Amino acid sequence: MTTERTEYSLRLRVICKAPPDPDEHGAEFGVQDNTTTKDWVIHSCQRRENGDFVFECECKARRGTGGNRAPNFLGSFTHGSPAERFLYLSWRPKGWRPGQADPACLAWVRRIKVHLRSITWEQVEAASRSGGVLEAQVHGKARDGGPNCASVPLLGGGWRIP
Repeated sequence: MTTERTEYSLRLRVICKAPPDPDEHGAEFGVQDNTTTKDWVIHSCQRRENGDFVFECECKARRGTGGNRAPNFLGSFTHGSPAERFLYLSWRPKGWRPGQADPACLAWVRRIKVHLRSITWEQVEAASRSGGVLEAQVHGKARDGGPNCASVPLLGGGWRIP
């Protein structure tokens, strides 16, 4: 009897293209941990020489139970309902924590929402066979020149196996 695998461990990699330099604005930029939402903990990334930032986080992809059986992403970095999971790439002033007085650079408290809903179960299975990584790219700079924020489109066709 063949059993269908219903859960995989994956690394999600998001390349944030040419965001403003957080150091120039006294800011931190990282992927937001959902286990401490009151404290808004963010985890740092790798900065490339070309100005891009690379974020990676671990998650589990579990076969969904809905009609299309889309993957449900679970873990410390996934946010939202099972049908609308996403990652937050978060900006905040260095050293600032919720509950403190408003920082001078409040405009830098922004979050990029990177949706996971376009990832298919076939991509999850293929990624697990080839190193366990799925990758997407987003623009890092908003029209106003500051950090991008809210739901952003994925570049280059969306999630892919690198």
